[in-house]
Amino acid sequence: MQKQPRDILLRDKGEFTKFQILLEVMRNQPHVKQKDISDSIGITIQAISKYFKKLTKEGLLEAGSERADYRLTQKGIIKLRENLKNLDLYVKSIKNELKVDHAWIAIATLPVKIGEQVGLITKGGVFYTVPVNDSGVEAVGIATNNAIPGEDIGLKDLKGKVKLKQGKILIIKLPSIRKGGSRTVDIAKIKRLIDDFKPDRIGVMGAVGRAVINKLEIKADLEFGISHAAVIAASRGLNVIVLVVGRMVNKMIQEIDTQNMQLTNEISYEVKDAKTT
Repeated sequence: MQKQPRDILLRDKGEFTKFQILLEVMRNQPHVKQKDISDSIGITIQAISKYFKKLTKEGLLEAGSERADYRLTQKGIIKLRENLKNLDLYVKSIKNELKVDHAWIAIATLPVKIGEQVGLITKGGVFYTVPVNDSGVEAVGIATNNAIPGEDIGLKDLKGKVKLKQGKILIIKLPSIRKGGSRTVDIAKIKRLIDDFKPDRIGVMGAVGRAVINKLEIKADLEFGISHAAVIAASRGLNVIVLVVGRMVNKMIQEIDTQNMQLTNEISYEVKDAKTT
């Protein structure tokens, strides 16, 4: 019988070590110290060096022009994502075998008593409880605590399928202050992008972005921890626009790739340049 990818990963010590190294590189790139990885996963720095050579030869890892400058290739990102998904499937299968209950957290829209069966719907990326006979019910579950309208409530034994659509992220690249800042932004273009994209949330990063938001005469929903917040919002089915200065675009993209792996899903994104031509 042919081994499944997750069997190879979990039973082959070398493959699992490669997975650990790729994960550590992703978490720390581009400034990656082999000694730090050695300390983190508990093998010698000599062994780490050999694995780095193997991963580079396999096209999963590439070295930059500076010392300790390493990053994953696109092939490496895909490989790491596959491994994380396989591990997630393994953990889910174990939970099913052990019958581990997963508590869904929602906001109550009506008084609920512990043990009562309620309906569940999603709205704006948030779960809400409704009567089980509500026409919009997507799933039903059992309340794990008492709650009044507006309070949080846990649900178990969920039956049905929650209709949570995948959101998208549009990154609008702004010029730095050295390149003119908000004065060299095509405000009309950004307005068109907002109208076409119809975002559920708008995030802004940095002083240039805030100046642009002022010129647009709109308010930002997200101003701090933008990269993480935008990805979480998109994973809840919301479309998000983020205005960032050019040099921060790569950081934003890296956060999306990292969160995609952690969430074992695929948040799609697009980058648009807002500088006047």
